[in-house]
Amino acid sequence: MVLHKEIDRLQSKVKHSNGLHQETQQLRTEKNKEAVDRAQEQASLTEERNKLLAKVEKLGRELTRKDDVLAKASKSLKQDVAQSYLVGFEATIKQALALHPDLDFSDLGPGKTMVDGQLRDD
Repeated sequence: MVLHKEIDRLQSKVKHSNGLHQETQQLRTEKNKEAVDRAQEQASLTEERNKLLAKVEKLGRELTRKDDVLAKASKSLKQDVAQSYLVGFEATIKQALALHPDLDFSDLGPGKTMVDGQLRDD
C-alpha cells in the first residue's frame, strides 16, 4: 500500500513534469515564431527604408536638375527683359528725335535717373 502511494505520487510528478515540459516546448515555439516575425518585420522595414532613401536621392537629383533649368530660364528672362528695355529706350529716343530733330538727346541713357531736377548716373 505504501508502495502504491509512492507510485501514484511519482506518476503524478511525472504527469506534472510532462505538462511543464509541454508548456516549455509551447513557449519556445511561440518565442521562436515571435523571433521569426520580428526578423521578417525588420527585413521589411529595412527594405522600405532603402526604397525611401533611393526615392529621396532620385527626388534630390530631380530637384537639382530643375533648379538648374530654373536658373537658366531666370537668367535668360532677365537678359530678355533688359534687352527689351534697351530696345524700347532706343525706340523712344528715335521717336523723340523724329518729333524734335533740333534737340540733343545724347546725354540720355537707360542707366540714368532724375534726381532733384538733374540727370544722374545710377
